[in-house]
Amino acid sequence: MHRSFEWFWADDGSMPGFDAFESLRPREQNDFEGSLDHWGNVEPGQRPAQSRVNAEHEKPLVLAMKAGKHRFTAFREPRGHTWIVFGHYLKEGEKRDKTGDRVVARTLLARHNYFKRVNNGTYYDRG
Repeated sequence: MHRSFEWFWADDGSMPGFDAFESLRPREQNDFEGSLDHWGNVEPGQRPAQSRVNAEHEKPLVLAMKAGKHRFTAFREPRGHTWIVFGHYLKEGEKRDKTGDRVVARTLLARHNYFKRVNNGTYYDRG
């Protein structure tokens, strides 16, 4: 594997992406796990299949891993090849709607929060 994945931990101890994942039917969960497996095994410098992974925001990069109509947003941890899976939304049409836009915006805020907490040494401290 070239990439690994982990769920985002919010300040309150919740994991929004994981909570959404758990609410999916087993077939949808398997489809999402297939997208993670695909992206995790794509050779560095190669592009993933657009049917599995899509860029939702360019700078900073936010990706969406796909499971049918379900999208899970993720950002990269800068010191390695770990992607932090944050949010979830349903994509109903060709283009991302306002709900998807809000999830991407929240993902960018979560990214900022993640970096701040990691730099302060508090992100992984579950005391």
